[in-house]
Amino acid sequence: MWLSILIIISINLIAVAASPGKVVVFDGVTTVQTPTRIQVLTKGRLFAQGGRLVDIYLNDQHLKKIMTGGDGYGYLKHIPEKPGFQKILARSGATSSSGLLLVARRREKVIIIEVEGAFKDAVFSSELRANSQEAVKKLDETYTLIYLSRLLGKGISRGWLEKEGFPESVILRWRGTRTFKSLSKKGINLHAVIGSAAVMSAAKKHIEHRYAFEKSKDAKLVKNWDEILKLLQSTAPDEKAEDRGQKTEDR
Repeated sequence: MWLSILIIISINLIAVAASPGKVVVFDGVTTVQTPTRIQVLTKGRLFAQGGRLVDIYLNDQHLKKIMTGGDGYGYLKHIPEKPGFQKILARSGATSSSGLLLVARRREKVIIIEVEGAFKDAVFSSELRANSQEAVKKLDETYTLIYLSRLLGKGISRGWLEKEGFPESVILRWRGTRTFKSLSKKGINLHAVIGSAAVMSAAKKHIEHRYAFEKSKDAKLVKNWDEILKLLQSTAPDEKAEDRGQKTEDR
């Protein structure tokens, strides 16, 4: 699998080198009435390119025009007033890019799924892919899902998840323990995490239910997605339809 990942990354780097400058939007997560920062990055052919004007839109409504700093990053503070998925659009010159902002209620139980660690066996096996897809869809009915990418990045991860029919949600960049600290600080109810041993180690102080398909001293070893589904269905929240109605409509 890792050879295939490296090939995919190499192809994407070649494509970037051949393309004009672009703008990148990062997915985000927060809770209702909790301030967050919409984050964008402007790039040249290969490297970050600062000092560019970017128009930020949220659900097709123009919020503000910002300028990226010398490192190429730009930020816009936002305080969401209602739960759900909100589409972020950033436009700089002739280029544009989109992302998602997940606004959760504080009582919603959230499951973190690391793309590389949770789906590595599903990449080459149609049977395993079907099993994981069915399990994740069932979990999405009662939990709020957040994807985490350590190696592939948002673009490649989202493309694969969409192609294989997994539920749509935000895809966060891996920042070690800071990933979980930041989510907890924003009031996200971190209920469970599924992924690699590295992610389990970083999550052990922040998430009670931890599951991995490889041996880890910081997680429960599971054989397949059916086992994960059984374990998490026993801890599923009672309220779901009413709470998730708005979220489903906003997707």
